[in-house]
Amino acid sequence: MLASSLNGVQMATAGRGKELTNLKIAIAITSSIMALEIIGGFLSNSLALISDAWHMFTDLLGLCLCLLAGTVAVKPPTSGKTYGYYRVEILSALANGITLVVVASYIFYQAYVRILTGAEVKTLEMITIAAIGLIANISSATVLYERMLNLNVKAAFLHVVGDALSSIGVVAAGVIMFFTHLYLIDSIVSIIVGAVIVFGTGKMLREVLNILLEGVPRGISLGEVIQTIKSVEGIVDVHDVHVWSITSYMHYLSAHLVVRRNELPRIDEVLNEVKRALAERYRIDHSTLQIEAEGYVEIGEVHNTVE
Repeated sequence: MLASSLNGVQMATAGRGKELTNLKIAIAITSSIMALEIIGGFLSNSLALISDAWHMFTDLLGLCLCLLAGTVAVKPPTSGKTYGYYRVEILSALANGITLVVVASYIFYQAYVRILTGAEVKTLEMITIAAIGLIANISSATVLYERMLNLNVKAAFLHVVGDALSSIGVVAAGVIMFFTHLYLIDSIVSIIVGAVIVFGTGKMLREVLNILLEGVPRGISLGEVIQTIKSVEGIVDVHDVHVWSITSYMHYLSAHLVVRRNELPRIDEVLNEVKRALAERYRIDHSTLQIEAEGYVEIGEVHNTVE
């Protein structure tokens, strides 16, 4: 049971190689289509296509950051970095999220300008290039979706999904404009795509900030964790409980366990039962537990969680 949990961590580590390979494939696809959309956007005079190309550039930057972060993250811990470099993934996801917000702001601004000034769009060229971009984005998203263990790769996935949605909007807008010549649709689609990007990025940034603030991981209730520990035979109370994440899939816990004095001879069994419960129920595979005999008077401040 505890061994199966450890095997899960080992499998997650082994999956990193697949993640990095998928990122390299996505980078190759994205860079190729980005060049095509940049040229096509200017030739067709389509803001939606130009915005998609701009977004594609940030995708390429984001994917490269993800690859760099994933490579750095697998470096082993050192005496100066005892947790290793996993937090680099979170910093990369934060940078990607901020970049996406900037891109969405640019799209909104350009759409506003186009609404005021108006501009004719070469729809046939726009549709052709956007359709090629859509196929490429779907391919990249499929590759990345195969292995998404951490927020860093999820950030890259969001980049590509945002581009796929953008391409769908561009194709649809192109078809409508081809038959109606209502070029205002080009700007409207760009605004919708920008809104979708902001929504998805906001959710990701909330999780990133929670990790950076060392908040309790999403999906884990601190109260339930405390009750789980207290339910182990021999434990009277628990205090100074802290639960946090180093990266999106690695959760840590520290706590002080108050144990009945007559249970101290079997303390190894009690510890293993607590660790097993934490690993199986909450995927907390790394815990630091301080044992205190019942009646022990704590020196210093006792931290009790406020619900």
